[in-house]
Amino acid sequence: MAERIHSKGPFEQEEINAAGAGIYPGMLLTLGATGVVVHATEGGRAEALIACEDQLQGKTIATVYTISTLVTCLLPRKGCEVRVLIEDGQNVAIGSELISAGNGKFKVSSDLESGETLSQVLFIATEACDLTGSNTDDTVCRARAV
Repeated sequence: MAERIHSKGPFEQEEINAAGAGIYPGMLLTLGATGVVVHATEGGRAEALIACEDQLQGKTIATVYTISTLVTCLLPRKGCEVRVLIEDGQNVAIGSELISAGNGKFKVSSDLESGETLSQVLFIATEACDLTGSNTDDTVCRARAV
């Protein structure tokens, strides 16, 4: 079975125009006047709007969306489990609180930058993902919507 962003549980799905480039499945998005862009406030409040793969077009979770294309988006309900894109350098343990990293990716809440304010925890990790090694990249990791 191919790897997917949605893992289990209830969700709503929408297709929204990409108002910016570089949107990867698993990223946290925010709705703007002309479409979706990556969420840009570290630790900030956000609707849990997650980009997912466009399977109907033969795309995978590794396929990046370009500007002005339709982005398949998930709105997971509380308890829904999805794969979210974790920022490189993070050490995510099962049960870790995940927040916006301010670049569309997620990070552990305890890694909030100095001077930033934590406004919202979006997900709880249900899979351990250690991305602290020298040969790691941003990786999708299972998490439950809170």
